[in-house]
Amino acid sequence: MHSLEQSLDKALIEDIVTRTVDELTPHGLFNFNAPRQTLMGEGAILRIGEMLGKLGVTHVLVVADRVVHEKGLMKSMERSLERAGIEFTIYPAITQEPDETVVASATDLLTRNKADFVLGFGGGSALDAAKAIALTGSSQSSLHQLAEPGFSGRRSVGLGAVPTTAGTGSEVTDISVIMRADRLHKFVIKNGDLMPDLAIVDPGLMLNLPPMVTAATGIDALTHAIEAYAARNSHPLAKALAICAIQSIAEALPVVVGNGRDQAARLTMSTSSYKAGLAFSNSGLGLVHAISHQIGPRYNLAHGIANGILLPYVMKFNALVCQREYAAIAHMLGVTHAGMTEREQCMASIDAVRQLLSDIGLPEDLAGTDIRRDDFNAIATEALTDVCIATNPRDVTEVDIVKLLEEACGTKKNL
Repeated sequence: MHSLEQSLDKALIEDIVTRTVDELTPHGLFNFNAPRQTLMGEGAILRIGEMLGKLGVTHVLVVADRVVHEKGLMKSMERSLERAGIEFTIYPAITQEPDETVVASATDLLTRNKADFVLGFGGGSALDAAKAIALTGSSQSSLHQLAEPGFSGRRSVGLGAVPTTAGTGSEVTDISVIMRADRLHKFVIKNGDLMPDLAIVDPGLMLNLPPMVTAATGIDALTHAIEAYAARNSHPLAKALAICAIQSIAEALPVVVGNGRDQAARLTMSTSSYKAGLAFSNSGLGLVHAISHQIGPRYNLAHGIANGILLPYVMKFNALVCQREYAAIAHMLGVTHAGMTEREQCMASIDAVRQLLSDIGLPEDLAGTDIRRDDFNAIATEALTDVCIATNPRDVTEVDIVKLLEEACGTKKNL
């Protein structure tokens, strides 16, 4: 009996040691999540019926941007679905920053129509809403439940995305941002089932975007790429996508703002936004988005504009730990020359971002907004709880954020 006990003890010890070694052995692992299928190029939307038919889809709930629907941009999609014999219901109620009541209403429509596929069609708000609707409807859950740590509900209906702007990258992310009912805060939800099964990126749908919308959404894509490249969880694949997107956006964004009918530049911005979306979905973001998520809803400030204003200020703050990354970005922005030190290249990248903002007509600070100094501490406290703060490359305190907001408001300029 004593011998048996010794054998059991030895086996248990060996198992513990083996498990410990196995857990410590893997190094440098990273996960990469992406849509199962993507179709990109002008006229891609005309193939949607064929593609959904191959997936066995019978009824599509189309969650659409109201302006996109009113302008007739969905006609090609409708013809394609009709030719494929696929039923569809259009929910054209998405405006800028939809809240949880809109998601609940559309989720009810999804259930009543027994649709087996949800398609977001429009800007980032429409795509984020569609993603949330597909998951809440499938799991019979609320947005509050989706936002809880450890949420285990799964999506059972198909999910697709057709962006009409080149900026949010929502067509290739597992993130959904939805306004809370109080219109002061946002749900920022990250879940693998929020990644679309199908992304259709057709730059032809973007040719008539107004210059300011083009500028704001384009700078959003640049912010995604820069934050993803420097993020604490970034990895070689995300960095490769991000740095490529940075160079392409810097070249194409001024062109599409100045000439929205330039098809080649629109395609470049579409692919760049896609790459930036893949990068940040798999590496995380940072302090720009953590603050932007707070000030956008508080002061009715468009997400892309808020990101653009904050980006150079946050880059300067993060430069303490990101000098090498920002120096590499400077090369992509074409602002380096022989003899520059790494620090000089780092600072040149920040100056280049500020110059790009000026070139495309976006504001350089928060001075022209309704932001109030009395709110700074509350904004900072909330930003520190935002999901994006965890992957900011530099540790952040409430005092840091308050100082940054003071600089961005023009009351304490250091740039």
